[in-house]
Amino acid sequence: MRVLPDPAVVGAGLELTAVQPLVPRRGTRIQRTQALQFIASRATDLFSGRYRGIYHFEFPHHRKDGPVPQVIAIVNGMIRHKLPLLCLFVAATSRADSPPAFRTHFDASLRNEPASGRLIIFLLENGAKVPPRADPSDAPFYDDPQPIYGVETNNLLPGAELTIGRAIAGFPVPLDQLPVGSYRAQAVLDINPTNSDWQREPGNLYSEVVTFTKTSTDRFSVDLPLTNAVAETPPPASPGVEWFEARSALLSDFHNRDVQIRAGVVIPEDYDPTKKYPALYVVPGFSGDHRFAASIVRMKNFGPNTGELRKHAFIIVPDPESENGHTLFADSANNGPCARALVDELIPALEKKYPLISEPSARIVAGHSSGGWSTVWLAMQYPQSFGFAFAGSPDPVDFHAFQKINLYEQPNFYTDEQGKELASNEQVGVALMTIRQENQWEEARGPRNSSGQQWDSWQAVFGPRDAEGRPAALFDPTTGAIDRKIAEHYRRYDIAHLLAENPERYAPIFADHIRIIVGSADEWNLDDAAERLREQLANLGHPMKGEASFGKITIVPDADHGTVVMDPEYRAMGRQMLDALRKAGHVAP
Repeated sequence: MRVLPDPAVVGAGLELTAVQPLVPRRGTRIQRTQALQFIASRATDLFSGRYRGIYHFEFPHHRKDGPVPQVIAIVNGMIRHKLPLLCLFVAATSRADSPPAFRTHFDASLRNEPASGRLIIFLLENGAKVPPRADPSDAPFYDDPQPIYGVETNNLLPGAELTIGRAIAGFPVPLDQLPVGSYRAQAVLDINPTNSDWQREPGNLYSEVVTFTKTSTDRFSVDLPLTNAVAETPPPASPGVEWFEARSALLSDFHNRDVQIRAGVVIPEDYDPTKKYPALYVVPGFSGDHRFAASIVRMKNFGPNTGELRKHAFIIVPDPESENGHTLFADSANNGPCARALVDELIPALEKKYPLISEPSARIVAGHSSGGWSTVWLAMQYPQSFGFAFAGSPDPVDFHAFQKINLYEQPNFYTDEQGKELASNEQVGVALMTIRQENQWEEARGPRNSSGQQWDSWQAVFGPRDAEGRPAALFDPTTGAIDRKIAEHYRRYDIAHLLAENPERYAPIFADHIRIIVGSADEWNLDDAAERLREQLANLGHPMKGEASFGKITIVPDADHGTVVMDPEYRAMGRQMLDALRKAGHVAP
């Protein structure tokens, strides 16, 4: 049985397009059951009226007196009474007449039960400017965005065939408008959305990479059988690293399921268990998790100069991941009490297991990019927990410069006042990916703010929940029109706004505890927000120069999001952390 959407339905979101043919043979009761399961699994959507148009139900070679006509009668009854605009056609159409399509399925030997989730087709055009060994599913590729198509599946049976084709929406164009060329394709069925990286979600199914060529004709057919499953894999064994995990009562209560909080713990060099040690908490950037601790050991000297620091302190990497991507370790309506889980549960549990000094001055928090924003936020909100903070290239610290967007004054998320497209990733004055393009990519990856990628993760942290329990949309994903009511909600996470509202509380924290460094050529435009914050602090009488006090905001000329880590001042952070711990009496002179 195959179900194909009419082009008119595509805009309504109908995306499931095929289930295996039901061919009568011995055991026809099973075929009837399969058909009934399929219809039942779609009943809610059919009755909702959301999917309207023409559907083709195909029953090849069925007998007139077999069980399949009974199923057709059931479907006809459903349609007649529930969806008068839906027309039913029974036909036997050959695959030669199929629209442009990708076909996929999985065998019972891989998964012996139905699967629900989002099927994503990743494409990678030959000659694209991506890393040499990149697979299509390693996307997004910000320097050279590649096509992506996604559909929802519900109770897809083992052996059942799923087809997507015709005018299925995607990025950058609908499938039937895919440019002529040679491509590599890979399918992923994301059935366990718990992480920003599908490869870290056990149970997800995926295909091998298949090469195909799109010619001048708009018809092509590519088989992408799902032959692999993501396995549950523990963090790698790494000398000098221990993996810590504990149940979070706070997050478990919020999500109504068991939630674990995790950390990678780098043991100090020449470790002496009879001593007490300070700790450096390193928050990974976007898509990073606690397993970054193993990289710290391998690199010996990561980012800020930590070589000497590793002899005198534990380095602890907490996991910031969630189903909505990076939590930024901020308590939020969608992700729950992530900051409190870190401060009130994870840190006390670590200090119970390891010989750590339980004083704020013995705890440093550091991070880059999303980890940099987390660092500033934690230092601001929990000065009783963290003595010093080192933030590299943090996510926007002033939402008047939310990358290129002024959240409170601009009417549109995608364009400026003159209607010009705003760049998301801009290098040397050239826009490699616009904000519209990046959000369209995320919409194909997971609609209604469910992709777990960068912009959707921010909406999950900074915004409220909508009526369906999802992160509320800050802007219309098609037009870019900003919802002013939702934008106002963001003020409670706008670091510069909080500083302006309560300078007596926050300005001294910045002056005495926080260092920020960012490049003036940051490709995500994060330097604008940092510069605005620096000016605001100067106007409040707390210039961030690191002369009379610890606090400092440095804008490195011509450095970008990555190259800023090579700046001498950035690389001196390890020494500065050590100096701060010495000054507090936690490390011997």
